[in-house]
Amino acid sequence: MAREKVLCGKEEIIRVAVEIVEREGIAALSARRVSKELGISSMTIYNYVENLQEVKKYVLSTGFDRLYGSIYKALSAIEAPVDKTAFCRTLAFQVLDFAEEHRNIFTFMFTEGRYQFSEDAEVRPFYNFIVKLTKRAKATCADWPDNEECYRLLEILTFAASEYCASGVSDMTKKEYQNLIDFFLKKCIS
Repeated sequence: MAREKVLCGKEEIIRVAVEIVEREGIAALSARRVSKELGISSMTIYNYVENLQEVKKYVLSTGFDRLYGSIYKALSAIEAPVDKTAFCRTLAFQVLDFAEEHRNIFTFMFTEGRYQFSEDAEVRPFYNFIVKLTKRAKATCADWPDNEECYRLLEILTFAASEYCASGVSDMTKKEYQNLIDFFLKKCIS
């Protein structure tokens, strides 16, 4: 009888699940697929996670961690004082870059993942984060009450246009995306 590989734990399951979704999309994720890549039986996974929904929630959380990390890194690279236009442009471009680089995870985060988990207490804070950031950031908090609707529209525009570009539905270039974001910022937030 063959000996089963010893699993390091939940982190290894999540790492493999994220890799599967990254390469092939959420439809390819299953306990059988994860266990095959780990070289263990399907049932062994359930010693570490309750069910596949829990794994999907961790994939979603990992995606948001990566997105937030790239946004915060880009924002911290802007020279002070940061004005609201530079702040908003940076947010918008980091979302697009993430969507292009992590297309399958981004799509899961803002489609099926949102429908499945947006009411979950652990996941709910991940959504509407551009609005939350603009409300708290030095560059935007002073005028936030006057521009609240504009910042909400910026979030919708950013995610919709990023999904549009990343999904391959559109042949919108980065330059066209930049022009769209700049037009919006000039008309609504400047």
